[in-house]
Amino acid sequence: MRQRKLRNLDQKYEAFEDLIVDIPSEMRGRWAGLAAEMTGKNNLPIYVEIGCGKGKFISELAEKEPDHFFIAVEGNKSVMLRAMQKIRAKELSNVVFVPEHAGDLTEWFEAGEVTGIYLNFSDPLPKNYWYKRRLTYRDRLKSYFEVMGDDGRVIFKTDNTDLFNWSVLEVAAADLRIEELTRDLHADPDLNKDNIETEYEAKYSALGQTIKRMIIKRRAL
Repeated sequence: MRQRKLRNLDQKYEAFEDLIVDIPSEMRGRWAGLAAEMTGKNNLPIYVEIGCGKGKFISELAEKEPDHFFIAVEGNKSVMLRAMQKIRAKELSNVVFVPEHAGDLTEWFEAGEVTGIYLNFSDPLPKNYWYKRRLTYRDRLKSYFEVMGDDGRVIFKTDNTDLFNWSVLEVAAADLRIEELTRDLHADPDLNKDNIETEYEAKYSALGQTIKRMIIKRRAL
């Protein structure tokens, strides 16, 4: 369903200026300083969620992990407003938002600046000629690891079986490895115990859709 564009969106955004990074390229190499400024804590690990949607996942994760700093990326500004409202309601200081569609992350982050990346229910872009735009395309996967440290990981979750199967092959094509894989996350009590659902996940799992997840890392040297 297409998200209805909210009226007076620019005015509503004014209340959240302290949570918004409009030009993320200007923060390249400086995210740790921003994290310290906002939280009063130094050396926080930095995590990125690409496509935060209405913010259920990022708000619950940030509340659970106060000693981590989170950057939520969302290209739909009406949707992102809902996410920012959740962060404000919880009075969290360890989240900022980038109101853009994610491109080459090396333009936003220096090597090793990011600890982990979350890809939750990314758009499957089903037409064959769109494959290079998918967030789990091999070149995109490689670029994620260019901005992460040696132990960096990508956590990918989807209900779309075709996208998941395709992404497994892309991991191999990118010369990366799958540390953990499940095709029915909610059926595994050990893997699901710390899982935080997105709005989309809660809706479609209730309708009987199985949730797939994999954790991607570098190949061991």
